Amino acid sequence: MNFILRLLCIGSALVVVSTATLTFDPDLICTLVVNGTKMNDPRACNAWVQCIDEKPVNGTCSGDLFYDRETQTCVDSSSIDCISSEPCAAEPNGFAADPYTCNGYYYCINGTGSHGTCGTGMNYNPATMHCIRDFPCEEKMDPDSLCNILPDGVFIKDTNNCNGYQMCWKSKIINGTCPGTFLFNAQKAECVYPQTVECTITESPPVTVASGICAKAGDFISDNETCNGYYYCHELETGEFTLEHGVCPDGRFFYESDDGGVCAPRSKVNCPYDRCVDLGNTTIQLANESDDDCRGYLICQDGTSIGSGICPTDEYFDEVTQRCSTQVISYPACELSSSSSSSSSSSSATTTSETATDGSSSADSEASSSTTINGS
Repeated sequence: MNFILRLLCIGSALVVVSTATLTFDPDLICTLVVNGTKMNDPRACNAWVQCIDEKPVNGTCSGDLFYDRETQTCVDSSSIDCISSEPCAAEPNGFAADPYTCNGYYYCINGTGSHGTCGTGMNYNPATMHCIRDFPCEEKMDPDSLCNILPDGVFIKDTNNCNGYQMCWKSKIINGTCPGTFLFNAQKAECVYPQTVECTITESPPVTVASGICAKAGDFISDNETCNGYYYCHELETGEFTLEHGVCPDGRFFYESDDGGVCAPRSKVNCPYDRCVDLGNTTIQLANESDDDCRGYLICQDGTSIGSGICPTDEYFDEVTQRCSTQVISYPACELSSSSSSSSSSSSATTTSETATDGSSSADSEASSSTTINGS
């Protein structure tokens, strides 16, 4: 992340403010998207950039038109909300809100702005162009955000992960990962065999931990974050251990065992983390939920749970066949733990007791009523 230094004029004093923000870099972005991709240039409202052979080609709209990243056309300036890193691009004359802060504003003259800041406890209201005390500050779209630059649905390669990609949808970034050993090809916007694409990522150094985390050298332990992730324990001369991260193959989850940990079929591992890992990469898939007696299921997309459901009464969910069935399913992955089983039994007993008590009260009431009638 780069730090942009801004020279702000407050009264007669000059103050240098460091603002942490992503800097728009079309040269980099054009190496991460499909050839021909057209994007918004956040430095101006009427400018766009098109990637041709991994190189940026700049263009501008004519007259007073602004560029619309979704339709990829030049439109009337009044029909689009321009979010620019240069606030005076949308308001060449008059007041404009600071795109990076809630209490800042610019006074623009012929496209050049002087910065101002509201007093303590006050924020700038773009509608009234005044500083208002306790004016609510809504979350702002960063002008340099990918979701302000690229159209929805355009895939962009994750620069920190050879098999990762990102996509914007309704102003939100969606992260995805290619299945198995596949890597993401930016120019094709698809997951491909690793031998068909070059990708070099500088890996983080191994994590060093004191003895006690690992029982002994050569052990495998859970990463305590994912169902299929683990660490390999490598002992140093100092007696400390380094943890080297690994991931089980598709269809297998990590299971800590007496012999040091193994990657077992996912249906045989009860995992407290998101069981959708490795599922839903090309189409929606379902996964058994942990600790629910195999009655429910998770809805998976791009390796992440996006919802859940429960099978009809007296039916069980089988993630192998991807359907509910009257056949009893008893995978270790979803069997009830002893605590849940005890809780369920206790709840059932309590319910039965309450029912019996209610029934007794009802019977007593009827007996009393009957006695009264008979007495008459």
